[in-house]
Amino acid sequence: VAPGKGILAADESVGTMGKRFAPIAVENTDENRRIYRQLLFTSDNSMAECISGVILFDETVYQKTEDGTPFIKILQDKGIIPGIKVDKGCVDLMGSEGECTTQGL
Repeated sequence: VAPGKGILAADESVGTMGKRFAPIAVENTDENRRIYRQLLFTSDNSMAECISGVILFDETVYQKTEDGTPFIKILQDKGIIPGIKVDKGCVDLMGSEGECTTQGL
């Protein structure tokens, strides 16, 4: 992280995106998720003044803007470092009550 800048956590899973879309009556489809992320990543270049890195969900790594530009390139062109979420969410921790552990690594 660059001094004075932060990291944008844009690593919402398919399920989490569905929760975001439901209150505004937007269907949770691949295309709607792509459009939402395109809106974030193609915003004004001034976002790079505050953000040095973005954590992406696996699906996002392969997505592109409507003109075919990969989201990763959009971010890199702004001087923002793309990264990827490496865990696969929480599962119940065996032998415990109400505790979970992260799957992945």
